[in-house]
Amino acid sequence: MSPIKREALLLVLHNFWLYYIINRFKQLAQGESALKSAQIFEGAFPTASINATGPVNTFYYVPFVYEAPASPLEMDEPLHAVLESATWTFFETLFRHHLALLLPFVLALLVPRCKLVCVSSLVILSNLTLLLCFIYSMAQWLSLSGARFSFQLLAIIVLGPVLQLLLMSRFATRML
Repeated sequence: MSPIKREALLLVLHNFWLYYIINRFKQLAQGESALKSAQIFEGAFPTASINATGPVNTFYYVPFVYEAPASPLEMDEPLHAVLESATWTFFETLFRHHLALLLPFVLALLVPRCKLVCVSSLVILSNLTLLLCFIYSMAQWLSLSGARFSFQLLAIIVLGPVLQLLLMSRFATRML
């Protein structure tokens, strides 16, 4: 396998891993009790929406993480306000479309390099936009929560945006 295809496949795999990272952030944004009681439960389809009391999971199409509802005492905390912002809504919509964009990207790995460059530039641009929205949402949430959850957020930042940026830059340098 050529180095550019290997880097492209690593980028695709991390994009699917990013789904799990995003759900970990959403659990963190629901409050500490939701983070402690969150369970990995395949096949569970959460039914609550973002405006309802209970679990917040708008990534309903690949239900890897079931998010337990926060306790009534924590529902007054404004930590979940980030998940109701326009930036987060845009981010989730963009993420869904970005996953749909990955299919032609994988198919472009099978065709000559000229077509791969066109699709790759779209994927990299979409990845950069995703990262900016995700980092902005995390910064907004960190300003609301203070430094209480900074250690948990550090793992999310390293496994999400930092690793994604590293893989994107490696792929872009191989592409050039």
